[in-house]
Amino acid sequence: MSSSYQRRQALESSETTATVLRVILDEKYGESWYAWDPVTVALECQADWNADPSSESMDRICAVQAILASNAFFRRIDAFAGIVHTLNTGAPAFDAFDPVSVEEVCWAVAEVAFNRELLPFSYPVRIYIKKLLADDGYDETSCPDLLKEVFERDPGAAVVRKAVRTPDQSDANRDNVDKYVEEQLGDLSAQFDRIVDLKGLDDMIMARGLEEALETRGV
Repeated sequence: MSSSYQRRQALESSETTATVLRVILDEKYGESWYAWDPVTVALECQADWNADPSSESMDRICAVQAILASNAFFRRIDAFAGIVHTLNTGAPAFDAFDPVSVEEVCWAVAEVAFNRELLPFSYPVRIYIKKLLADDGYDETSCPDLLKEVFERDPGAAVVRKAVRTPDQSDANRDNVDKYVEEQLGDLSAQFDRIVDLKGLDDMIMARGLEEALETRGV
């Protein structure tokens, strides 16, 4: 099975993570696609891989564009919630303000940290996350480790990636969060492994971040 066909499968799947989609597009187009409209992205994928990207893939691609080209994820509640939904489910749910779960926020923050350095989160976004945590019996000091960076003045993507690799097992209440993030990370790893020349890239991303991992590969 050719790597081109494997990329086509990834683009057409409704399950492919935003990080894997970004790698596929970055390898082919560099950073130019960050400014493309969705129609252009879809047409280029059709031309280069004979792929018809799923609606979920297109929504995740648009979420990656927003993450990389703006600070909206860090500043605006509506953008934050929409991107969290999209990274987890492939659908932004902008038509109704649908609260996200702590598990979904954890994975979204983790995946953003795979793809870029973090910016300070705005006061409204931090308050929104505090409310979600409180509803699940957490506060900002007892919450899952990777979310603690949200409340720092200078949050670090490397700290979040480390927390994903080594989740805190000291609090049984975190089992659901840790299990969910572990499952999502397992899916991301399996998706990379299904594309023969991207096998093992997830380990490089976890250690160095996506941009440095791609630079190491000469992309």
